[in-house]
Amino acid sequence: MASRPLRDSDVRQAAYRRLLTHAQACPDTLVIDELGLDHGSCRIDIAVINGHIRGVEIKAEADTLVRLPRQVAAYGQVVDKALLIVAPKHLESAIEMVPDWWGVMVAERGATQGVRFRRVRSERANKGIDALVLARLLWRPEAQDLLRVLGVPERELRAPREELYQRIVSLLPLRKLANAVRTALKSRTTWRGQQPLS
Repeated sequence: MASRPLRDSDVRQAAYRRLLTHAQACPDTLVIDELGLDHGSCRIDIAVINGHIRGVEIKAEADTLVRLPRQVAAYGQVVDKALLIVAPKHLESAIEMVPDWWGVMVAERGATQGVRFRRVRSERANKGIDALVLARLLWRPEAQDLLRVLGVPERELRAPREELYQRIVSLLPLRKLANAVRTALKSRTTWRGQQPLS
């Protein structure tokens, strides 16, 4: 009997069990599903946030690659490293769609019907982060708190959200901004629309 195709949820759960166990055990690391980028216009399947932001994108057998170019562009503005996990049938097309700094893995059924991962290419550092898009990961109160720390007067903190982001970018070099964003993400006690992994 033919085994059923691997679904996104199969690959995701296996990734949590096999690839992300160390990250989940680390108290200074946040692992979260469906992290919205650029106010939710795109989502990272699994985000790992510690000393950097790492994005994991899954393209299982039932998925298509239609959205991948847009996802690649969105990830490239924000994440320090990215990993694409694909079904074997997507590998050839997908590897041509992702920049060479993305890591690539194949997820397939193993002999015991579990998920087997095979590394095709290792991840490298992304050199193209967009400071403004990175700042947009902050919720408005987080942006206001950061500007307060930077000495911006209270009356100026009532400006539209986009102006707050632009002000942050004008005041902080990218390295310090990235650190502030990671700290804010890891400090959140609630996440909008966050679904627990079933």
